[in-house]
Amino acid sequence: MKAKRITLARRIVQLGMFMLIMYGAFIWTQPVDSALVPRIPAGTPRTTQYARDRILWVSGQESVVGLYLPVLACRFVARGGFFKSCSLHLLSENITWRTSLKIMLPQLFFVVLLCVLAGRFWCGWTCPLGVIQDAMTWVRQRFARPPLTLSASMKSFLFKTRHFLLFATLVISTLIAFPILGRTGANDSLFLIYCQLCPGRLVYPPLGGVNPCWYDTSSIITTFLSGVGWFTFGSFFLGFLIPRFWCRVCAIGALSSYFSRGALITLEKSNRKCTSCGACRRCCPVDVERVFREKEKVVVTDPECIGCLTCVEVCPEQDCLKVKWLGKQLVKS
Repeated sequence: MKAKRITLARRIVQLGMFMLIMYGAFIWTQPVDSALVPRIPAGTPRTTQYARDRILWVSGQESVVGLYLPVLACRFVARGGFFKSCSLHLLSENITWRTSLKIMLPQLFFVVLLCVLAGRFWCGWTCPLGVIQDAMTWVRQRFARPPLTLSASMKSFLFKTRHFLLFATLVISTLIAFPILGRTGANDSLFLIYCQLCPGRLVYPPLGGVNPCWYDTSSIITTFLSGVGWFTFGSFFLGFLIPRFWCRVCAIGALSSYFSRGALITLEKSNRKCTSCGACRRCCPVDVERVFREKEKVVVTDPECIGCLTCVEVCPEQDCLKVKWLGKQLVKS
């Protein structure tokens, strides 16, 4: 692939995955059973049992394919979605259900395999919320408005926030699995806590013609979480001002970032050819600086990198930046 065609190729892939994840279930209406990666039986509590006025109310049917992805594919899209949900949903739900590792193992292996194959490239090329954020950037650019620049301290805060959200979700999902909190009350209110906070729960349903549960006042906990959910929903639209803002906070991105440096796809740099022009740093939507600052190492893949490859596209030096998969070159500057 020629470097100047990267953005076009990415937009095509993004649009195709967006349509599949968001609207595939409108075409394929019946669930598909898979012997390779079987569905995980539902435990307690279940999202399918929540009433219309509960924050975890799900409008759709069972997903077409019971697979979890390392992107914000969501249980709360209309008709249940083509894929089951995101990887954090897989972990948090089944930790609470205390699903046996034997049953979970195929799904866990599938998610890990996807992360190893492409790292955070899933974020830059397939995530529906990523597509929406890129659309926000496009709107801002059409109005010729420059993006807001985040300070180093704010970047560090957002980095720590997303990892806190990830680990807090897993800890809470573990704690409510024990009988001491009961099968109702706190257990019920804190079930799938990240889903309750994620903007996808409110962004996705209206795109399929369904109103989500906008506010749940069934308990003090759900009332509080509804308020926090509205806060994250509002902050998602900071994407009009700050490119890929939610990617900087997303716990699913934090989870997949642990595989970035060990993934089979790598970004490499020829320091001999680099002139330190700074084009890669200026174009990066998530402000990755490793590509610009690295002066010795060849592999410059960064856990923060979403794999959009804009840096490769804008690099003015021939063969300075290269993208490889299993050692095979895919594209170069």
